[in-house]
Amino acid sequence: MSQVVFLGLGSNQGEKIKNCEQAIGEILRSKENVLISRSSWHYCEPWGKEDQDWFINGVLQIRTTLSPFELLARIKEIEKFLGRSENVRWGPRIIDIDILFYDNLTIKSPEAEIPHPGIAERNFVLIPLAEIAPQFIHPVLKKTIKELLAISPDRKKVIKVRGKICE
Repeated sequence: MSQVVFLGLGSNQGEKIKNCEQAIGEILRSKENVLISRSSWHYCEPWGKEDQDWFINGVLQIRTTLSPFELLARIKEIEKFLGRSENVRWGPRIIDIDILFYDNLTIKSPEAEIPHPGIAERNFVLIPLAEIAPQFIHPVLKKTIKELLAISPDRKKVIKVRGKICE
Protein backbone atom coordinates (compact mmCIF):
# COMPACT_ATOMS: atom_id res chain seq x y z
CA MET A 1 0.00 0.00 0.00
CA SER A 2 1.34 3.44 -0.86
CA GLN A 3 1.56 6.42 1.46
CA VAL A 4 1.77 10.17 0.85
CA VAL A 5 4.99 11.68 2.18
CA PHE A 6 6.32 15.24 2.39
CA LEU A 7 10.10 15.64 2.23
CA GLY A 8 12.02 18.80 3.04
CA LEU A 9 15.18 19.43 1.02
CA GLY A 10 17.92 21.94 1.66
CA SER A 11 21.49 22.85 0.77
CA ASN A 12 23.86 25.67 1.60
CA GLN A 13 27.10 24.43 0.08
CA GLY A 14 28.33 24.36 -3.50
CA GLU A 15 25.70 24.54 -6.24
CA LYS A 16 22.74 24.54 -3.89
CA ILE A 17 19.90 24.13 -6.40
CA LYS A 18 21.82 21.49 -8.34
CA ASN A 19 22.45 19.56 -5.11
CA CYS A 20 18.72 19.50 -4.34
CA GLU A 21 17.81 18.60 -7.92
CA GLN A 22 20.23 15.67 -7.81
CA ALA A 23 18.65 14.53 -4.54
CA ILE A 24 15.19 14.66 -6.09
CA GLY A 25 16.44 12.68 -9.07
CA GLU A 26 17.79 10.01 -6.75
CA ILE A 27 14.57 9.91 -4.70
CA LEU A 28 12.46 9.49 -7.83
CA ARG A 29 14.87 6.95 -9.35
CA SER A 30 13.43 4.39 -6.91
CA LYS A 31 10.41 2.71 -8.48
CA GLU A 32 8.75 2.83 -5.05
CA ASN A 33 8.57 6.65 -5.12
CA VAL A 34 6.29 8.69 -7.40
CA LEU A 35 6.16 12.49 -7.58
CA ILE A 36 2.87 14.13 -6.58
CA SER A 37 3.88 17.77 -6.21
CA ARG A 38 6.79 20.08 -5.48
CA SER A 39 7.24 23.59 -4.18
CA SER A 40 9.21 26.49 -5.53
CA TRP A 41 12.74 27.00 -4.31
CA HIS A 42 13.16 29.38 -1.41
CA TYR A 43 16.34 31.23 -0.45
CA CYS A 44 16.41 31.06 3.34
CA GLU A 45 18.28 32.68 6.16
CA PRO A 46 20.08 30.01 8.24
CA TRP A 47 18.17 28.66 11.21
CA GLY A 48 19.77 27.48 14.44
CA LYS A 49 23.40 28.21 13.55
CA GLU A 50 23.48 31.65 11.94
CA ASP A 51 27.16 32.06 10.97
CA GLN A 52 26.87 30.21 7.65
CA ASP A 53 25.63 30.70 4.08
CA TRP A 54 21.92 30.98 3.37
CA PHE A 55 20.09 27.82 2.30
CA ILE A 56 18.03 26.84 -0.69
CA ASN A 57 14.97 24.95 0.59
CA GLY A 58 11.96 23.27 -0.96
CA VAL A 59 9.37 20.58 -0.28
CA LEU A 60 8.61 17.47 -2.30
CA GLN A 61 5.37 15.49 -2.03
CA ILE A 62 5.65 11.86 -3.10
CA ARG A 63 3.71 8.64 -2.96
CA THR A 64 5.81 5.72 -1.73
CA THR A 65 5.47 2.02 -0.99
CA LEU A 66 8.53 2.15 1.28
CA SER A 67 7.99 1.98 5.03
CA PRO A 68 9.08 5.04 7.03
CA PHE A 69 12.31 3.32 8.08
CA GLU A 70 13.03 2.02 4.56
CA LEU A 71 12.50 5.54 3.23
CA LEU A 72 14.75 7.01 5.93
CA ALA A 73 17.50 4.50 5.07
CA ARG A 74 17.17 5.39 1.37
CA ILE A 75 17.36 9.12 2.19
CA LYS A 76 20.53 8.58 4.26
CA GLU A 77 22.06 6.63 1.32
CA ILE A 78 21.22 9.49 -1.05
CA GLU A 79 22.69 12.11 1.30
CA LYS A 80 25.90 10.09 1.61
CA PHE A 81 26.05 9.48 -2.17
CA LEU A 82 25.76 13.23 -2.77
CA GLY A 83 28.61 13.98 -0.39
CA ARG A 84 27.00 14.76 2.93
CA SER A 85 29.12 14.02 5.96
CA GLU A 86 27.99 14.07 9.56
CA ASN A 87 28.74 17.53 10.82
CA VAL A 88 27.72 20.22 13.28
CA ARG A 89 24.03 20.25 14.26
CA TRP A 90 22.24 22.84 12.08
CA GLY A 91 25.57 23.46 10.38
CA PRO A 92 26.48 23.78 6.69
CA ARG A 93 25.55 20.85 4.49
CA ILE A 94 25.73 19.92 0.85
CA ILE A 95 22.32 18.24 1.12
CA ASP A 96 19.73 17.72 3.82
CA ILE A 97 16.61 15.62 3.29
CA ASP A 98 14.03 15.30 6.06
CA ILE A 99 10.82 13.30 6.28
CA LEU A 100 8.37 16.01 7.32
CA PHE A 101 5.20 13.91 7.24
CA TYR A 102 4.50 10.27 6.38
CA ASP A 103 0.73 10.40 5.82
CA ASN A 104 -0.79 10.90 9.29
CA LEU A 105 1.64 8.55 10.99
CA THR A 106 3.44 9.54 14.18
CA ILE A 107 6.74 7.91 15.15
CA LYS A 108 9.06 8.76 18.00
CA SER A 109 12.09 6.50 18.11
CA PRO A 110 15.88 6.91 18.35
CA GLU A 111 16.07 6.61 14.54
CA ALA A 112 13.25 8.94 13.53
CA GLU A 113 10.66 11.40 14.71
CA ILE A 114 7.70 11.86 12.37
CA PRO A 115 6.21 14.40 11.93
CA HIS A 116 9.49 16.28 11.97
CA PRO A 117 9.50 18.05 15.37
CA GLY A 118 10.49 21.53 14.18
CA ILE A 119 7.91 22.09 11.45
CA ALA A 120 5.67 24.55 13.33
CA GLU A 121 8.58 26.88 14.20
CA ARG A 122 10.36 26.93 10.85
CA ASN A 123 9.10 29.10 8.03
CA PHE A 124 11.68 27.64 5.64
CA VAL A 125 9.58 24.47 5.90
CA LEU A 126 6.10 25.97 6.39
CA ILE A 127 6.23 28.39 3.44
CA PRO A 128 7.06 25.79 0.75
CA LEU A 129 4.68 23.31 2.43
CA ALA A 130 1.87 25.88 2.36
CA GLU A 131 2.55 26.42 -1.33
CA ILE A 132 1.69 22.79 -2.20
CA ALA A 133 -0.46 21.58 0.72
CA PRO A 134 -1.98 24.48 2.70
CA GLN A 135 -4.90 22.37 3.94
CA PHE A 136 -2.84 19.39 5.09
CA ILE A 137 -3.52 18.86 8.80
CA HIS A 138 -0.55 18.29 11.09
CA PRO A 139 -1.43 14.94 12.74
CA VAL A 140 -0.16 15.99 16.19
CA LEU A 141 -0.93 19.72 16.33
CA LYS A 142 -4.32 19.32 14.54
CA LYS A 143 -3.85 22.54 12.57
CA THR A 144 -3.50 23.04 8.83
CA ILE A 145 -0.16 24.08 7.38
CA LYS A 146 -1.74 27.44 6.52
CA GLU A 147 -2.83 27.89 10.16
CA LEU A 148 0.62 26.93 11.46
CA LEU A 149 2.26 29.43 9.12
CA ALA A 150 -0.08 32.19 10.33
CA ILE A 151 0.98 31.64 13.96
CA SER A 152 4.64 30.74 13.38
CA PRO A 153 7.05 32.61 15.66
CA ASP A 154 9.83 32.41 13.02
CA ARG A 155 10.88 35.79 11.62
CA LYS A 156 13.82 34.58 9.50
CA LYS A 157 13.82 35.68 5.85
CA VAL A 158 12.46 33.23 3.28
CA ILE A 159 12.58 34.53 -0.29
CA LYS A 160 10.86 32.69 -3.13
CA VAL A 161 13.08 31.92 -6.10
CA ARG A 162 11.49 31.87 -9.55
CA GLY A 163 10.44 28.48 -10.85
CA LYS A 164 9.70 25.09 -9.41
CA ILE A 165 12.03 22.43 -8.12
CA CYS A 166 13.48 20.47 -11.05
CA GLU A 167 12.36 22.97 -13.71
